[in-house]
Amino acid sequence: MTTAAPTLDSVRRALAEVSADAAALDMFGSDAAAPGLPTASQRRRATRRGEPDPLHRASLFLNADGVLEWHLDAALDGAPAKSGGRRGLFNNDDFELPDGELVDVFEFETIGANSVGAFLQRVDERLNPRLTEAARLWRLLPADAGAGLIAVPLDAPPQGAKRRLLLVHGTFSKSQAFLDGISKAPNGAQFWTRVFATYDEVLAFEHPTLAVSPVMNALDLQRELIGIQGTLDIIAHSRGGLVTRWALEAFGLPGASVRAVLVGSPLGGTSLASPPRLKATLGLLSNFGSAVKAAGGLATAYLPLLVAPLAIMKVATSVAGVVAKTPVLDGTIAMIPGLAAQSRISNNPELIRLHRLPAAAQVQYCAITSDFEPTEPGWRFWQWFRGKRFSNAVADKVFPGSNDLVVDTESMSEGPTAIAARHDFGRNAEVHHTNYFEQRETLNFIIKQLGL
Repeated sequence: MTTAAPTLDSVRRALAEVSADAAALDMFGSDAAAPGLPTASQRRRATRRGEPDPLHRASLFLNADGVLEWHLDAALDGAPAKSGGRRGLFNNDDFELPDGELVDVFEFETIGANSVGAFLQRVDERLNPRLTEAARLWRLLPADAGAGLIAVPLDAPPQGAKRRLLLVHGTFSKSQAFLDGISKAPNGAQFWTRVFATYDEVLAFEHPTLAVSPVMNALDLQRELIGIQGTLDIIAHSRGGLVTRWALEAFGLPGASVRAVLVGSPLGGTSLASPPRLKATLGLLSNFGSAVKAAGGLATAYLPLLVAPLAIMKVATSVAGVVAKTPVLDGTIAMIPGLAAQSRISNNPELIRLHRLPAAAQVQYCAITSDFEPTEPGWRFWQWFRGKRFSNAVADKVFPGSNDLVVDTESMSEGPTAIAARHDFGRNAEVHHTNYFEQRETLNFIIKQLGL
Protein backbone atom coordinates (compact mmCIF):
# COMPACT_ATOMS: atom_id res chain seq x y z
CA MET A 1 0.00 0.00 0.00
CA THR A 2 1.45 3.35 -1.05
CA THR A 3 1.40 5.83 1.81
CA ALA A 4 0.89 9.44 0.74
CA ALA A 5 2.69 12.38 2.29
CA PRO A 6 0.76 13.92 5.20
CA THR A 7 -1.56 16.86 4.62
CA LEU A 8 -3.11 19.31 7.04
CA ASP A 9 -6.45 17.48 6.78
CA SER A 10 -4.99 14.00 7.27
CA VAL A 11 -3.09 15.06 10.39
CA ARG A 12 -6.16 16.78 11.81
CA ARG A 13 -8.19 13.62 11.23
CA ALA A 14 -5.57 11.62 13.11
CA LEU A 15 -5.61 14.04 16.04
CA ALA A 16 -9.41 13.98 16.10
CA GLU A 17 -9.22 10.31 17.08
CA VAL A 18 -7.47 11.17 20.33
CA SER A 19 -9.48 14.26 21.27
CA ALA A 20 -11.36 12.29 23.93
CA ASP A 21 -8.07 11.00 25.36
CA ALA A 22 -6.66 14.53 25.40
CA ALA A 23 -9.75 15.88 27.13
CA ALA A 24 -9.52 13.11 29.72
CA LEU A 25 -6.04 14.45 30.50
CA ASP A 26 -7.44 18.03 30.64
CA MET A 27 -5.81 19.06 27.37
CA PHE A 28 -8.09 20.74 24.87
CA GLY A 29 -7.64 21.37 21.16
CA SER A 30 -9.36 24.05 19.13
CA ASP A 31 -12.57 22.07 18.58
CA ALA A 32 -12.92 20.71 22.11
CA ALA A 33 -15.00 22.07 24.95
CA ALA A 34 -12.74 23.04 27.83
CA PRO A 35 -14.65 22.89 31.11
CA GLY A 36 -12.79 24.24 34.09
CA LEU A 37 -10.06 26.15 32.25
CA PRO A 38 -9.69 29.86 33.07
CA THR A 39 -11.76 32.10 30.81
CA ALA A 40 -10.25 34.83 28.65
CA SER A 41 -11.39 37.50 31.12
CA GLN A 42 -9.85 35.62 34.05
CA ARG A 43 -6.59 35.37 32.14
CA ARG A 44 -6.60 39.10 31.33
CA ARG A 45 -7.19 39.98 34.97
CA ALA A 46 -4.31 37.71 35.98
CA THR A 47 -2.06 39.43 33.46
CA ARG A 48 -3.03 42.88 34.74
CA ARG A 49 -2.11 41.73 38.24
CA GLY A 50 1.33 40.81 36.95
CA GLU A 51 0.66 37.08 37.22
CA PRO A 52 1.70 34.59 34.53
CA ASP A 53 -0.91 33.25 32.16
CA PRO A 54 -2.46 30.25 33.96
CA LEU A 55 -2.71 28.33 30.68
CA HIS A 56 0.06 26.68 28.73
CA ARG A 57 -0.10 25.82 25.06
CA ALA A 58 1.34 23.16 22.81
CA SER A 59 1.11 23.93 19.11
CA LEU A 60 1.60 21.42 16.31
CA PHE A 61 2.88 22.58 12.92
CA LEU A 62 3.32 20.81 9.60
CA ASN A 63 6.53 22.29 8.24
CA ALA A 64 7.49 22.89 4.62
CA ASP A 65 9.14 19.46 4.45
CA GLY A 66 5.95 17.69 5.50
CA VAL A 67 7.23 16.97 9.01
CA LEU A 68 5.20 17.55 12.16
CA GLU A 69 6.89 19.66 14.83
CA TRP A 70 5.67 20.57 18.30
CA HIS A 71 6.26 24.01 19.80
CA LEU A 72 5.71 24.30 23.52
CA ASP A 73 4.05 27.23 25.21
CA ALA A 74 6.30 30.10 24.20
CA ALA A 75 5.84 29.41 20.50
CA LEU A 76 2.56 31.30 20.75
CA ASP A 77 3.28 33.21 23.95
CA GLY A 78 1.68 36.63 23.94
CA ALA A 79 -0.62 36.05 21.01
CA PRO A 80 -4.17 37.13 21.85
CA ALA A 81 -7.12 34.80 21.67
CA LYS A 82 -9.04 34.94 18.45
CA SER A 83 -12.01 37.22 18.90
CA GLY A 84 -15.29 35.32 19.14
CA GLY A 85 -13.59 31.98 18.69
CA ARG A 86 -12.04 29.20 20.69
CA ARG A 87 -9.07 30.47 22.64
CA GLY A 88 -5.85 28.97 21.39
CA LEU A 89 -6.34 29.66 17.66
CA PHE A 90 -4.70 33.00 17.14
CA ASN A 91 -5.17 35.91 14.79
CA ASN A 92 -2.40 38.44 15.24
CA ASP A 93 -0.66 39.83 12.18
CA ASP A 94 2.14 41.28 14.29
CA PHE A 95 3.03 37.99 15.93
CA GLU A 96 5.47 35.76 14.07
CA LEU A 97 4.44 32.12 14.23
CA PRO A 98 6.86 29.27 13.53
CA ASP A 99 7.25 28.26 9.91
CA GLY A 100 4.69 25.87 8.50
CA GLU A 101 0.95 25.30 8.70
CA LEU A 102 -0.70 25.35 12.11
CA VAL A 103 -2.41 22.00 12.70
CA ASP A 104 -3.85 22.71 16.14
CA VAL A 105 -3.17 24.26 19.53
CA PHE A 106 -3.79 22.39 22.77
CA GLU A 107 -4.33 24.38 25.94
CA PHE A 108 -4.02 23.13 29.49
CA GLU A 109 -3.19 24.11 33.03
CA THR A 110 0.06 22.95 34.53
CA ILE A 111 0.27 20.06 36.96
CA GLY A 112 1.20 20.81 40.55
CA ALA A 113 4.77 19.88 41.40
CA ASN A 114 3.55 17.15 43.74
CA SER A 115 0.93 15.82 41.32
CA VAL A 116 3.07 14.62 38.40
CA GLY A 117 3.00 11.03 39.61
CA ALA A 118 -0.78 11.04 39.90
CA PHE A 119 -1.07 12.54 36.42
CA LEU A 120 1.19 9.85 34.94
CA GLN A 121 -0.95 7.21 36.61
CA ARG A 122 -3.99 8.75 34.90
CA VAL A 123 -2.18 8.57 31.57
CA ASP A 124 -1.29 4.91 32.13
CA GLU A 125 -4.90 4.08 32.95
CA ARG A 126 -6.13 5.98 29.91
CA LEU A 127 -3.77 4.05 27.65
CA ASN A 128 -4.59 0.74 29.32
CA PRO A 129 -8.04 0.56 30.97
CA ARG A 130 -7.24 -2.83 32.52
CA LEU A 131 -4.95 -1.07 34.99
CA THR A 132 -8.04 0.05 36.89
CA GLU A 133 -8.57 -3.61 37.84
CA ALA A 134 -6.95 -5.04 40.94
CA ALA A 135 -5.36 -7.96 39.10
CA ARG A 136 -2.14 -7.45 37.18
CA LEU A 137 -2.05 -10.86 35.54
CA TRP A 138 -4.86 -11.79 33.13
CA ARG A 139 -5.58 -15.16 31.61
CA LEU A 140 -6.22 -15.44 27.87
CA LEU A 141 -8.73 -18.01 26.64
CA PRO A 142 -9.98 -18.94 23.18
CA ALA A 143 -13.46 -17.59 22.54
CA ASP A 144 -16.34 -19.71 21.31
CA ALA A 145 -16.56 -20.39 17.58
CA GLY A 146 -13.02 -19.12 17.03
CA ALA A 147 -14.02 -15.49 17.58
CA GLY A 148 -10.65 -14.30 18.81
CA LEU A 149 -9.59 -14.43 22.46
CA ILE A 150 -11.08 -13.33 25.73
CA ALA A 151 -9.20 -12.11 28.80
CA VAL A 152 -10.20 -12.63 32.42
CA PRO A 153 -8.39 -11.27 35.49
CA LEU A 154 -6.86 -13.86 37.79
CA ASP A 155 -8.42 -14.01 41.24
CA ALA A 156 -5.18 -15.29 42.74
CA PRO A 157 -1.57 -15.65 41.58
CA PRO A 158 -0.87 -18.83 39.57
CA GLN A 159 0.59 -21.75 41.48
CA GLY A 160 2.13 -25.13 40.81
CA ALA A 161 3.84 -26.91 37.95
CA LYS A 162 2.29 -26.13 34.57
CA ARG A 163 3.49 -25.10 31.17
CA ARG A 164 2.73 -21.39 30.82
CA LEU A 165 3.07 -18.64 28.22
CA LEU A 166 3.31 -15.02 29.37
CA LEU A 167 2.93 -11.85 27.27
CA VAL A 168 4.61 -8.64 28.51
CA HIS A 169 3.72 -5.48 26.57
CA GLY A 170 5.73 -2.31 25.96
CA THR A 171 5.59 1.44 26.65
CA PHE A 172 2.29 3.30 26.11
CA SER A 173 0.82 -0.11 25.28
CA LYS A 174 -1.32 -2.99 26.52
CA SER A 175 -1.63 -6.71 25.87
CA GLN A 176 -4.41 -6.15 23.35
CA ALA A 177 -1.73 -4.84 20.99
CA PHE A 178 -0.26 -8.38 20.86
CA LEU A 179 -3.64 -9.86 19.99
CA ASP A 180 -4.42 -7.25 17.34
CA GLY A 181 -1.02 -7.61 15.71
CA ILE A 182 -1.10 -11.40 15.63
CA SER A 183 -4.63 -11.32 14.19
CA LYS A 184 -3.25 -9.49 11.12
CA ALA A 185 -0.39 -11.93 10.55
CA PRO A 186 -0.98 -14.46 7.72
CA ASN A 187 -0.30 -17.30 10.16
CA GLY A 188 -1.95 -15.69 13.18
CA ALA A 189 -4.80 -18.18 13.55
CA GLN A 190 -2.37 -21.10 13.24
CA PHE A 191 -0.16 -19.51 15.88
CA TRP A 192 -2.97 -19.38 18.47
CA THR A 193 -4.00 -22.94 17.65
CA ARG A 194 -0.47 -24.07 18.44
CA VAL A 195 -0.33 -21.93 21.60
CA PHE A 196 -3.48 -23.34 23.18
CA ALA A 197 -2.51 -26.87 22.20
CA THR A 198 0.86 -26.43 23.94
CA TYR A 199 0.25 -24.48 27.15
CA ASP A 200 -1.83 -25.13 30.23
CA GLU A 201 -2.15 -21.38 30.86
CA VAL A 202 -1.68 -18.31 28.68
CA LEU A 203 -1.16 -15.15 30.72
CA ALA A 204 -0.81 -11.43 30.01
CA PHE A 205 0.86 -8.93 32.34
CA GLU A 206 -0.84 -5.54 32.31
CA HIS A 207 1.38 -2.89 33.86
CA PRO A 208 1.82 0.91 33.97
CA THR A 209 4.65 2.10 31.74
CA LEU A 210 5.04 5.80 32.63
CA ALA A 211 4.34 6.24 36.34
CA VAL A 212 6.80 3.54 37.43
CA SER A 213 10.05 2.10 36.13
CA PRO A 214 10.55 -1.39 34.65
CA VAL A 215 12.18 -2.40 37.95
CA MET A 216 8.93 -1.78 39.83
CA ASN A 217 6.95 -3.60 37.14
CA ALA A 218 9.35 -6.53 37.45
CA LEU A 219 8.94 -6.63 41.21
CA ASP A 220 5.15 -6.80 40.79
CA LEU A 221 5.49 -9.49 38.14
CA GLN A 222 7.85 -11.62 40.21
CA ARG A 223 5.49 -11.45 43.18
CA GLU A 224 2.66 -12.68 40.94
CA LEU A 225 4.74 -15.60 39.61
CA ILE A 226 6.77 -16.59 42.66
CA GLY A 227 4.65 -19.70 43.31
CA ILE A 228 4.95 -21.25 39.86
CA GLN A 229 6.97 -24.26 38.76
CA GLY A 230 7.53 -25.95 35.46
CA THR A 231 8.08 -24.21 32.12
CA LEU A 232 7.50 -20.49 31.64
CA ASP A 233 7.84 -19.08 28.13
CA ILE A 234 7.72 -15.30 27.71
CA ILE A 235 7.07 -13.11 24.69
CA ALA A 236 8.04 -9.54 25.51
CA HIS A 237 7.69 -6.51 23.27
CA SER A 238 9.74 -3.34 23.59
CA ARG A 239 10.04 -2.16 27.23
CA GLY A 240 8.54 -5.50 28.23
CA GLY A 241 11.98 -6.97 27.57
CA LEU A 242 13.45 -4.82 30.34
CA VAL A 243 10.65 -5.82 32.71
CA THR A 244 11.35 -9.46 31.87
CA ARG A 245 15.09 -9.22 32.42
CA TRP A 246 14.69 -7.40 35.74
CA ALA A 247 12.16 -9.98 36.95
CA LEU A 248 14.36 -12.95 36.00
CA GLU A 249 17.83 -11.60 36.78
CA ALA A 250 17.27 -9.34 39.77
CA PHE A 251 14.39 -11.07 41.55
CA GLY A 252 14.32 -14.57 40.06
CA LEU A 253 11.82 -17.38 39.58
CA PRO A 254 13.62 -20.34 41.18
CA GLY A 255 10.91 -22.89 40.44
CA ALA A 256 10.65 -22.27 36.70
CA SER A 257 12.66 -22.99 33.59
CA VAL A 258 12.33 -19.91 31.37
CA ARG A 259 12.67 -19.09 27.68
CA ALA A 260 12.05 -15.52 26.62
CA VAL A 261 11.66 -14.00 23.15
CA LEU A 262 12.44 -10.28 23.32
CA VAL A 263 10.96 -8.35 20.38
CA GLY A 264 12.35 -4.90 19.62
CA SER A 265 13.43 -4.52 23.26
CA PRO A 266 15.61 -1.61 24.45
CA LEU A 267 18.03 -3.75 26.44
CA GLY A 268 20.59 -0.96 26.18
CA GLY A 269 18.01 1.81 26.30
CA THR A 270 16.56 3.89 23.49
CA SER A 271 17.72 7.20 22.06
CA LEU A 272 14.05 8.17 21.94
CA ALA A 273 14.20 8.64 25.73
CA SER A 274 17.46 10.61 25.73
CA PRO A 275 16.87 13.94 27.54
CA PRO A 276 18.63 16.20 24.98
CA ARG A 277 16.49 14.72 22.20
CA LEU A 278 13.11 15.06 23.88
CA LYS A 279 11.71 17.85 21.70
CA ALA A 280 12.56 15.86 18.58
CA THR A 281 11.10 12.73 20.19
CA LEU A 282 7.73 14.44 20.60
CA GLY A 283 7.67 15.23 16.89
CA LEU A 284 8.82 11.75 15.92
CA LEU A 285 6.04 10.09 17.92
CA SER A 286 3.37 12.27 16.30
CA ASN A 287 4.76 11.69 12.81
CA PHE A 288 5.02 7.95 13.46
CA GLY A 289 1.46 7.71 14.76
CA SER A 290 0.06 9.70 11.83
CA ALA A 291 1.96 7.52 9.34
CA VAL A 292 0.79 4.25 10.93
CA LYS A 293 -2.81 5.46 10.77
CA ALA A 294 -2.46 6.60 7.14
CA ALA A 295 -1.01 3.19 6.24
CA GLY A 296 -4.08 1.44 7.64
CA GLY A 297 -2.36 0.38 10.84
CA LEU A 298 -4.02 -0.84 13.99
CA ALA A 299 -5.58 1.61 16.43
CA THR A 300 -3.71 -0.07 19.28
CA ALA A 301 -0.51 0.84 17.40
CA TYR A 302 -1.11 4.46 16.39
CA LEU A 303 -3.38 5.90 19.10
CA PRO A 304 -0.75 5.65 21.91
CA LEU A 305 1.81 7.37 19.67
CA LEU A 306 -0.57 10.31 19.25
CA VAL A 307 -1.55 10.54 22.92
CA ALA A 308 1.95 10.22 24.40
CA PRO A 309 3.37 13.56 23.14
CA LEU A 310 0.47 15.46 24.70
CA ALA A 311 1.02 13.87 28.10
CA ILE A 312 4.79 14.38 27.98
CA MET A 313 4.39 18.05 27.01
CA LYS A 314 2.06 18.65 29.92
CA VAL A 315 4.67 17.23 32.28
CA ALA A 316 7.41 19.24 30.54
CA THR A 317 5.74 22.61 30.94
CA SER A 318 4.70 21.80 34.48
CA VAL A 319 8.16 20.72 35.59
CA ALA A 320 10.35 23.09 33.66
CA GLY A 321 8.16 26.11 33.14
CA VAL A 322 9.35 28.69 30.67
CA VAL A 323 12.83 30.13 30.78
CA ALA A 324 13.61 32.89 28.28
CA LYS A 325 10.46 31.85 26.40
CA THR A 326 11.86 28.38 25.73
CA PRO A 327 10.72 25.37 27.78
CA VAL A 328 13.57 23.50 29.41
CA LEU A 329 12.92 19.88 28.47
CA ASP A 330 15.98 18.00 29.67
CA GLY A 331 14.62 17.61 33.19
CA THR A 332 11.34 16.16 31.99
CA ILE A 333 12.62 12.63 31.37
CA ALA A 334 13.77 12.36 34.99
CA MET A 335 10.20 13.13 36.10
CA ILE A 336 8.79 10.20 34.08
CA PRO A 337 10.21 7.03 35.70
CA GLY A 338 9.06 4.73 32.92
CA LEU A 339 11.01 6.71 30.31
CA ALA A 340 14.05 7.61 32.43
CA ALA A 341 14.78 3.92 32.96
CA GLN A 342 15.08 3.45 29.18
CA SER A 343 17.22 6.48 28.39
CA ARG A 344 20.14 5.47 26.20
CA ILE A 345 22.84 7.44 28.01
CA SER A 346 26.15 6.23 29.38
CA ASN A 347 25.28 6.99 33.01
CA ASN A 348 21.78 5.51 33.17
CA PRO A 349 21.85 4.07 36.72
CA GLU A 350 19.20 1.40 36.12
CA LEU A 351 20.72 0.01 32.94
CA ILE A 352 24.19 0.01 34.52
CA ARG A 353 22.90 -2.09 37.41
CA LEU A 354 20.91 -4.39 35.14
CA HIS A 355 23.98 -5.12 33.04
CA ARG A 356 26.03 -5.91 36.16
CA LEU A 357 23.68 -8.68 37.25
CA PRO A 358 24.90 -12.26 36.78
CA ALA A 359 23.16 -14.34 34.15
CA ALA A 360 20.01 -15.95 35.48
CA ALA A 361 20.10 -19.73 35.79
CA GLN A 362 17.66 -21.72 33.67
CA VAL A 363 16.89 -18.75 31.41
CA GLN A 364 17.35 -18.64 27.63
CA TYR A 365 16.89 -15.42 25.67
CA CYS A 366 16.09 -14.96 21.99
CA ALA A 367 15.67 -11.66 20.16
CA ILE A 368 13.86 -10.22 17.15
CA THR A 369 15.30 -7.04 15.65
CA SER A 370 14.79 -4.70 12.69
CA ASP A 371 16.46 -1.76 10.95
CA PHE A 372 13.55 0.18 9.45
CA GLU A 373 14.32 2.35 6.42
CA PRO A 374 11.04 3.26 4.72
CA THR A 375 10.73 4.55 1.16
CA GLU A 376 7.06 5.59 0.87
CA PRO A 377 6.27 9.35 0.81
CA GLY A 378 4.23 9.08 4.00
CA TRP A 379 7.36 7.96 5.88
CA ARG A 380 9.61 10.71 4.56
CA PHE A 381 9.74 12.25 8.04
CA TRP A 382 12.04 9.37 9.02
CA GLN A 383 14.91 11.08 7.20
CA TRP A 384 14.31 14.29 9.14
CA PHE A 385 14.84 12.50 12.44
CA ARG A 386 18.01 10.96 11.07
CA GLY A 387 19.31 14.52 10.72
CA LYS A 388 18.89 14.87 6.95
CA ARG A 389 17.96 18.35 5.71
CA PHE A 390 15.34 18.84 3.06
CA SER A 391 15.35 22.63 3.02
CA ASN A 392 17.05 25.34 5.06
CA ALA A 393 15.38 24.06 8.19
CA VAL A 394 17.47 22.41 10.89
CA ALA A 395 16.57 18.74 11.09
CA ASP A 396 16.07 17.03 14.46
CA LYS A 397 18.30 14.00 14.83
CA VAL A 398 17.04 11.38 17.28
CA PHE A 399 18.83 8.16 16.36
CA PRO A 400 22.58 8.06 15.62
CA GLY A 401 22.27 4.74 13.77
CA SER A 402 19.90 1.97 12.71
CA ASN A 403 16.57 1.67 14.54
CA ASP A 404 12.97 0.49 14.21
CA LEU A 405 11.66 4.06 14.78
CA VAL A 406 11.46 3.55 18.55
CA VAL A 407 14.49 1.49 19.62
CA ASP A 408 18.10 1.55 18.40
CA THR A 409 18.74 -1.76 16.64
CA GLU A 410 22.07 -2.21 18.40
CA SER A 411 20.36 -1.86 21.78
CA MET A 412 18.08 -4.85 21.11
CA SER A 413 20.90 -7.33 21.74
CA GLU A 414 22.94 -5.52 24.40
CA GLY A 415 23.74 -6.69 27.90
CA PRO A 416 25.91 -9.36 29.50
CA THR A 417 23.38 -12.16 29.01
CA ALA A 418 23.94 -13.97 25.73
CA ILE A 419 21.21 -14.06 23.09
CA ALA A 420 20.83 -17.74 22.16
CA ALA A 421 19.05 -17.10 18.85
CA ARG A 422 18.12 -14.02 16.88
CA HIS A 423 15.87 -13.22 13.96
CA ASP A 424 17.06 -10.01 12.33
CA PHE A 425 14.81 -8.49 9.68
CA GLY A 426 17.85 -6.45 8.64
CA ARG A 427 17.51 -3.20 6.75
CA ASN A 428 14.01 -3.13 5.32
CA ALA A 429 11.07 -0.86 4.51
CA GLU A 430 8.34 -2.95 6.14
CA VAL A 431 9.01 -3.91 9.77
CA HIS A 432 8.89 -1.14 12.35
CA HIS A 433 8.33 -1.07 16.09
CA THR A 434 4.55 -1.42 16.08
CA ASN A 435 4.06 -4.17 13.48
CA TYR A 436 6.50 -6.94 14.44
CA PHE A 437 3.67 -9.29 15.34
CA GLU A 438 1.92 -8.78 12.01
CA GLN A 439 4.84 -10.53 10.27
CA ARG A 440 4.76 -14.22 9.36
CA GLU A 441 8.50 -14.46 10.10
CA THR A 442 8.05 -13.17 13.67
CA LEU A 443 5.51 -15.85 14.56
CA ASN A 444 7.48 -18.60 12.80
CA PHE A 445 10.58 -17.68 14.80
CA ILE A 446 8.60 -17.75 18.06
CA ILE A 447 7.04 -21.11 17.11
CA LYS A 448 10.48 -22.56 16.46
CA GLN A 449 12.21 -21.18 19.56
CA LEU A 450 9.40 -22.13 21.96
CA GLY A 451 8.79 -25.50 20.35
CA LEU A 452 5.12 -24.93 19.71
